[in-house]
Amino acid sequence: SGNGQWARALSDHYHGISQNQSNKSWDFIVAYDNMEQLPLSPKVYHKNTLPANKYFFDGVKRASHINSVKGSRGRVLMLVYPPPGPMALETVVAYLDASLGYGGSYKNDTVVYVGEGRGGANADEAFFDYFLGCDEAKEDKKEGRCQWVLQKVMDVQTCPGDKGYEKMFVFRRR
Repeated sequence: SGNGQWARALSDHYHGISQNQSNKSWDFIVAYDNMEQLPLSPKVYHKNTLPANKYFFDGVKRASHINSVKGSRGRVLMLVYPPPGPMALETVVAYLDASLGYGGSYKNDTVVYVGEGRGGANADEAFFDYFLGCDEAKEDKKEGRCQWVLQKVMDVQTCPGDKGYEKMFVFRRR
């Protein structure tokens, strides 16, 4: 979640469209980060400064990637620019484990990944192998490897200078 810019945008949008609807007693966005690799230090920006109020999300909770998804059932997991390495795949596996034995609306079955694709600056090869490594010609379905469907790929707004290879990928479990 980092400083929570994506969480802030989603939360603001949700609350903007649901103003006339009944208030729900649950958090629309539950954002977590271990706060170890923040692009902008929140210590630099006082909570009353414009950047902090306009872009940061004050609801980001501090937790490890594994602990952040424990107890989450029936939610969408959104990974935004995960660091290189195993963290992204470990989070997905913990997300699935959190809903073992549950079905219907309690089943964790949707992962939204925002970042660069295979060979890029986010996640690692094992993450992409896990989602995209299914070979329909082989008997991988018996091993559970063909359990994800790539439902949508969308462009994300690029940084100034129009450089970047980030996309939003939506995966749904079969």
